[in-house]
Amino acid sequence: MQAVNILSRILKFLTIICFTALVFVVIIQITGRYSPFTFVWTEELSRFLFIFSIAFAAPLAMEQREYVRVDLFISILPNKVKKYVEALIYLILGLFSAYLVSYAYEFSLLGKNQSSATLAIEMFYINLSMVILFVFLALYSFVNIYVVLKADHHEEEEGVRL
Repeated sequence: MQAVNILSRILKFLTIICFTALVFVVIIQITGRYSPFTFVWTEELSRFLFIFSIAFAAPLAMEQREYVRVDLFISILPNKVKKYVEALIYLILGLFSAYLVSYAYEFSLLGKNQSSATLAIEMFYINLSMVILFVFLALYSFVNIYVVLKADHHEEEEGVRL
């Protein structure tokens, strides 16, 4: 679990970097509207930074079990059954995310010989954000299976995380 914690810190750091850079680029874009200079690269860079912010942050939401979910059905189940139903849900999410990794990589390869309009970044690297997203979603789904099955009743009520 220590490796997962280190990975989480790295993802948090990358999320903060991307989001902070996104804020600065958008500020440059807004101030550029009122100046004689035009920054044509800001719109494209802000889009790429937003994409990578999501790719790094979404697995962290999975790790913390913070995704929006309808738990009306799960809340009426007995605690022993609830644990296994949650584990099954994380198994389905993990398998689906793992299944999408190969398709995301195939999609990334489509951008191998294409570059972005203003920044001339190969689109393969931008599209690779989906691979990053699905790999880490799968990983944290499987980690959550372990956490849910390992937790006892008292820990589940208090929402213990990794």
